[in-house]
Amino acid sequence: MADSLLIFSHIPKTGGLTMRRIIDQHFKPRQIFKYPSHHAARSLRSLSASDVAPVRCVYGHCPFGVHQYFHKPFKYITMVRDPVSRIISTYYFIRSSPSNKLHSKVKRMSFEQFVTSKNQRIQTPLTNHQTRFISGKKNPDLKLAIDNIREHYAFVGITEMYPESVFLLNRMMGWRQTPYTKENITKSRPKKAPVSNDIIQYIKEKNALDYMLYEYCKARLLKKIEQLPPAAKKKMAQFARVNR
Repeated sequence: MADSLLIFSHIPKTGGLTMRRIIDQHFKPRQIFKYPSHHAARSLRSLSASDVAPVRCVYGHCPFGVHQYFHKPFKYITMVRDPVSRIISTYYFIRSSPSNKLHSKVKRMSFEQFVTSKNQRIQTPLTNHQTRFISGKKNPDLKLAIDNIREHYAFVGITEMYPESVFLLNRMMGWRQTPYTKENITKSRPKKAPVSNDIIQYIKEKNALDYMLYEYCKARLLKKIEQLPPAAKKKMAQFARVNR
């Protein structure tokens, strides 16, 4: 793992900016390739051997597959989140971000209008988007996503178990258990968003693949925790209390 290229595939609204800041502490700036948001494939294809040589980490909103541009042994890490919570977070984030390309449309929408919108640019990130990222396919493929996790993902954390996820990642990477600061929290989001049961059910039905993926990843994480020795479990509980 130490000699592999570390690729953090940041699925939007899963707590990824916090994870990027954690990663920043362990690599020099020139060792990190920040996945570009515009013209990504073109800029990646133009990378020279000298561009790639110092890179030890890639992060950004990059789906599975970005490793092909670096020609090095690689391992992915990512975070996944309860799909309903992720979509609620997406809505409030877009509404509070004037620089977001969808802001002008979404700021006039209720949450129900947002979730049921026929606009494809809105719908894509609201429909099995986590499965899309991890499978690396335009059309989300659950089997391929799980196969990728088994073969290529050294770690998949759970946003709802963030301190525990960070602790396990630090332990796996041999990094110090340092307290972290939560980044990119949408302050305008209410603690309990007023969402009807019908809309929650609608989201769950549209994200059936993401729910199966989420439960699979959560079960794997819980198993890792269960396998920790007692002393490590105690340290993890202490770490979680500090960072909760």
